[in-house]
Amino acid sequence: MLLGFQGAPVHRLRNRVRNLFGDECQGGTSTTVDRFISLLIAFSIVLAVLATEPVVRADYIDLLKNLDLGIAILFLIEYLMRLWIAPLKQGARQGIRGIIDYALTPMALLDLLAITPTILGVVSPELYVLRIVRLVRIGRIGRSRHFRRSIRHFNRAITSKREELQISAIYSGVVIMVSSVLMYLAEGAVQQDQFGSIPRCLWWSLITVTTVGYGDTFPITALGRVVASLTAVGGIAVIAIPIGIISAGFTESLNGGINDPMSPVQPAQTPSEPGPEKATTTRSRQS
Repeated sequence: MLLGFQGAPVHRLRNRVRNLFGDECQGGTSTTVDRFISLLIAFSIVLAVLATEPVVRADYIDLLKNLDLGIAILFLIEYLMRLWIAPLKQGARQGIRGIIDYALTPMALLDLLAITPTILGVVSPELYVLRIVRLVRIGRIGRSRHFRRSIRHFNRAITSKREELQISAIYSGVVIMVSSVLMYLAEGAVQQDQFGSIPRCLWWSLITVTTVGYGDTFPITALGRVVASLTAVGGIAVIAIPIGIISAGFTESLNGGINDPMSPVQPAQTPSEPGPEKATTTRSRQS
């Protein structure tokens, strides 16, 4: 069998395929194949979204089926290639056991789940949406050095400002709860359907504080409008405070003000005593 044959030509071919799929890339870079697969995933998801529209499905059903079949075949080839080179990965078991280990990984199961309906000839809008799970695969681009650096900056910005963000979350919860109680007292007896209970007021308060404001529920009394105005003003701070905190964290991270947890800590340099040769040279200059 091709999977078990270990001849020199086949072994060289497997290593070449392994290099194409980026399993031996130095410096954490993504390969051309990885980028192509990511673009293909994005295109398949756009296709899946369009397939849920009845008008598009009625006029272009044949085109959708052909495109979906072509994409599924490409994904199937990729899936089989990754199974084939799985035993070559560092730390993987050899032979069929390495292939089975890879086939049972979450990423491989997602791949299989996404292509199985098309391969079996089952086409429906609901099964098209299964392609969306392949968005996880775009994370392969995360091997890019620039991408990983950006992720580190993002993580450091969040973790370094964790306490400040917790205080901001507490403030947001207080604003939402207090405004809900006040709106219940002001409008509960007048608009029982909209503000007849505090949980109903929580919906209105959350939408108002986040500055969405659907307009489906609004106060009609003078006191209720005062509460709504104060809630809207407080909502500005609810949005602005965490944005400012995260922006400050990003600035500190980009300027090197936050230590990189992934980089080794450099010991502080202390002035060293001059060695015997340097001391001799200094005395000779002085004389």
